[in-house]
Amino acid sequence: MPNIFSEKSAKTWAEGNDCLYRGLVNTAANRIYYSVFQAVKGFAIQRQMMTMDSSDNVHRQVLQIVGGDGGKGAYFRRRLNLLVGLRLIADYKVESVDSDKLQDLLDDANKIRKYYIRIAGTEA
Repeated sequence: MPNIFSEKSAKTWAEGNDCLYRGLVNTAANRIYYSVFQAVKGFAIQRQMMTMDSSDNVHRQVLQIVGGDGGKGAYFRRRLNLLVGLRLIADYKVESVDSDKLQDLLDDANKIRKYYIRIAGTEA
């Protein structure tokens, strides 16, 4: 069964990249983070680690899932945590997200997103 959020994640990713291209860096940080979040949550729902209605600590759970394998997982958890920080700046701070910092995280964010879309349909 494919990741239930794969299409939504792809659309949100495209929105984020479009916003970044147009210089809407805060909106881009939000959309890019949520595209990754959607992919990991879809994986977690299919593996019964979350439900569709889960809302308590889901962002922390996503970080734990991404970092759960150690090794590369720990690296990607750190990178996702940096993206979370940019999303928090975008949504809750007076200052704006640094475009260069967001650009630096794009490749790894997309790797995380695509990985959890791909493995959602495989056996646990």
